[in-house]
Amino acid sequence: MRKKRMLRRLSGLGFLWRSSPEFLRLLFASAALCGLDQAVKHRIDGEPEENFPRDMPGTKGKIRIVRAHNPGFSMGRMSDKPEFVKLSSLSVTAFLLGALQLFCALCPGRFFVRKLGISLAIGGAASNVIDRIRRGRVTDYLNIRIGSFQRSIVNIGDLMIQSGALLYGLSLLFSLFASLIRHAFGGRASLDGRKYDN
Repeated sequence: MRKKRMLRRLSGLGFLWRSSPEFLRLLFASAALCGLDQAVKHRIDGEPEENFPRDMPGTKGKIRIVRAHNPGFSMGRMSDKPEFVKLSSLSVTAFLLGALQLFCALCPGRFFVRKLGISLAIGGAASNVIDRIRRGRVTDYLNIRIGSFQRSIVNIGDLMIQSGALLYGLSLLFSLFASLIRHAFGGRASLDGRKYDN
């Protein structure tokens, strides 16, 4: 029955040009987070060199504010191939945008946590893509001095991408776990599928 509903929604490929309210809300969240990261980058780039590095207030030195320009992926990966990084980042962002639109069209009102994860990733990726298109490099400004992250310099966009991937992965694992429990105990009397969709 669920497959039939999905096929009806796909008929005519109307989802390509009809954006659902759910998709638009998630897209607005992505745009807001992208705008926040862009605003912080603009402020960081406008400060004099002597302002860096400095400790972020309230973090007891665990997070430092620095300024670095990275032509590669997060944490400097593939810095020697800026054009490849730019094109692949743009492609991935476009793919995520299309995936979110399709997800909202096929599963309206369900799997919210996964959709939120994709939305976060879109916001972070879009901010970094804007940097790469405008300047050929991304402004990074957070040095998180905890464990293996001590040498890493990231920005809010990078953190959004990682948080989005984590949310999506945890939601998927939770759904798989709930499905295993349903099959183990038989039936869906206590674990309804609609309740446990994220």
